[in-house]
Amino acid sequence: MENEDPINDEDLVEPESEGEGLAGFEKKYKSQMRQIITQKLDLPISTLPAMLQDQIKINPEFQRRDRWDEERQSRLIESLLMNVPIPPVFLGEDEYGYYVVLDGRQRLTAIQSFLNNTLVLQNLVVWDDLNGLRFNDLVKRGLDKHLTRRFVSAIALLKESSPIIKYDVFDRLNTGGVKANEMEVRNAVFRGPFTDALHLLSRLPEFCRTWKIPTDPVDAQANSLYQKMIDLSIVLRFFALNDPDKMDIPFKDYLGEFMNERNSLYVENPTLAAEDAARFNRAVINSLTIFGVDGFRNVSKKAKRQPSLPVAEAIMIALADYEPAVVTSDIAEKVRKSFSDLCNNETFVKAISSGTNGKGAIKTRVNMARDSFRVHFSS
Repeated sequence: MENEDPINDEDLVEPESEGEGLAGFEKKYKSQMRQIITQKLDLPISTLPAMLQDQIKINPEFQRRDRWDEERQSRLIESLLMNVPIPPVFLGEDEYGYYVVLDGRQRLTAIQSFLNNTLVLQNLVVWDDLNGLRFNDLVKRGLDKHLTRRFVSAIALLKESSPIIKYDVFDRLNTGGVKANEMEVRNAVFRGPFTDALHLLSRLPEFCRTWKIPTDPVDAQANSLYQKMIDLSIVLRFFALNDPDKMDIPFKDYLGEFMNERNSLYVENPTLAAEDAARFNRAVINSLTIFGVDGFRNVSKKAKRQPSLPVAEAIMIALADYEPAVVTSDIAEKVRKSFSDLCNNETFVKAISSGTNGKGAIKTRVNMARDSFRVHFSS
């Protein structure tokens, strides 16, 4: 089972795009800054299971894929029983009249698990008499009221607040415990049919095979690309970087805006999802056919030969326009030769290894790959 993250760390860094600075800052906040509208809530623990079922969206498929172990969940329950204050959770009001969890899913999940009798308290030190007990055991001893009479403080960002602002708030709150990465934050904030599609496309067997991610969802939990939602980031970047000229704000903000706008476009044009899926399928199948499962690497002699996200997106975007049926063995061999030549081209190598999230680097590697491969399909 693959447990290591094969992508270079520098591939995952998302610095500002080239030429931004204060001008980009002013542009962003003049065009995007909107009022943050919040409301304070107290969530009664006694009714929390019903609220999580009817009002608060906590489906882990759309949240972070890691979760607290049972010891950490037990310590939270112990803290509540001891009336130790816990940090508030942050909710985002959804347009459909319920909330999504922006920060605090692990806490809510732990409480839900205990009230549902699926969590057994363990490894507690202060109140060690609670070890081995479930919620029903507290009920039998008449101790359940010490928990159910408590409240969980919450702050809701109402739906009038901008999704971009919700992202900024989540990112600023994201300081404790296991820090969520930028894709995890986007995934929690920018909800909609395009975000749903990212999840579906990232589970395609051919895509999983290319990145050595187990197709079984249980086995996938041990894979770092799946755990950290890097697989979703790969799919998102494939779509978002298809037209680099559209990038006019810092890279990190651009990816969030792209998700937000694409979610809206999917609602306006339901056929777009099928078009995107077909394009992504072509890219994955062609990449796998031509380069195999170890294809997303700089093949030059000086390279470390590790999978590279900039290489992957250049290859996939360049191959997305061609039907897999036209990829003959002769074409595949010529494309591999062209890619080998690119990896020895100083301009291309710089675009996949330095400032890789800058607009110039993205345009260079995508356009060079497209131009290099196109001649073999048009001949």
